Amino acid sequence: MNPFHHGVAITGQEFCPRPELVSTLRGHIDSNQNCVSRGARRIGKTSAVLETLRTHKKAKYIYVNCWGKLDVDSLASAIYEAFLIHQQRQGLSIEKIIRGFAHLRPKVALDPYSGEPTFTVDTRADTAQDPRSIERVLDTLAHEGKKCPLVVVLDEFQALLKLPQAEALMATMRGAIQLQSHVTYFYLGSTRNLMDQIFNSPDRPFYKSAASVNVAPIERSVYIPYIKDKFATGKRGASSVALAAIFDAACDITGDVQQLCSEIWNFTTQGETIEAETVPHGLERIHRAEHESNSRIIELLTPGQVRVLVGLARVGGASPTSKEFLRAAGVAQPSSVTRAINRLSDRGLIYDSPEGYRFFSPFFRTWLLTQEL
Repeated sequence: MNPFHHGVAITGQEFCPRPELVSTLRGHIDSNQNCVSRGARRIGKTSAVLETLRTHKKAKYIYVNCWGKLDVDSLASAIYEAFLIHQQRQGLSIEKIIRGFAHLRPKVALDPYSGEPTFTVDTRADTAQDPRSIERVLDTLAHEGKKCPLVVVLDEFQALLKLPQAEALMATMRGAIQLQSHVTYFYLGSTRNLMDQIFNSPDRPFYKSAASVNVAPIERSVYIPYIKDKFATGKRGASSVALAAIFDAACDITGDVQQLCSEIWNFTTQGETIEAETVPHGLERIHRAEHESNSRIIELLTPGQVRVLVGLARVGGASPTSKEFLRAAGVAQPSSVTRAINRLSDRGLIYDSPEGYRFFSPFFRTWLLTQEL
């Protein structure tokens, strides 16, 4: 069985130990300190938080993914649905949940993959798209926190900036959360500049309202032995050069390393040693699988935006308005590059990091380098 996992949160024996990070997160839970966790997408933020909560002796948690929420109602519904799942984990029967929270009009279904119950609620009559109505939702969590230590995980928190009346919503949430001494909030985000907007801007409600934890790539001295052990479970070896090539291609992003290793596992056999020349074949498999969706992305961009995107893939994003970059991208004016980068960032294809502009998906970058665009 393929031992590599990507696209899902990893806990338990599958979790690569990150003792310093887990210790820091546990300390914030123990001291009821709200925490903002920043890091690239697929770097392992969610896994680290869930593993910390799994191994914590007392704290219970509610997990909410803010990604894709369109308005106050959908956010309120997501929080309530996560709250009902928490109630079920605490041992409350489905019948009691339906009766006890009848005002939410809960409906129950079974997840087709896990077989676990899932809940949907109807909050439209309660929220009426008023940002202030989210206070009632958070009051429910405050009441629950008085029963036992409670951690509320709000993943992809920066997505709330896209909601209608985002400022009013954020102000209401901040006003309610600052009064909750029995609930700890973990805000997770993968777009650093947007998370900085929320928590580092003096004119924003959440300014300096949470301790900051940066989730960096796992050090290669730790992660490479972990990956080698995974290959060894299928009696496969891996040379040091091959492993370095895997990490380079994946930009050390935890989930992307796992994805490339998974592809390599699928076409290698027991007794085989993975060498440097094996890695490009794994990349080719990923490129083929993602070619159609990547091509659709390119079709939605202007020719100028495509040129800038290819330039970023070729020379990197440390100095995108330099003469070198302009030549590589075939763009005449720095202002044209700036406009294109802003649009590409808005589309979620690239993000600004301390090292310059980077691709959210390193394999989108490697795919671009194989195309004649």
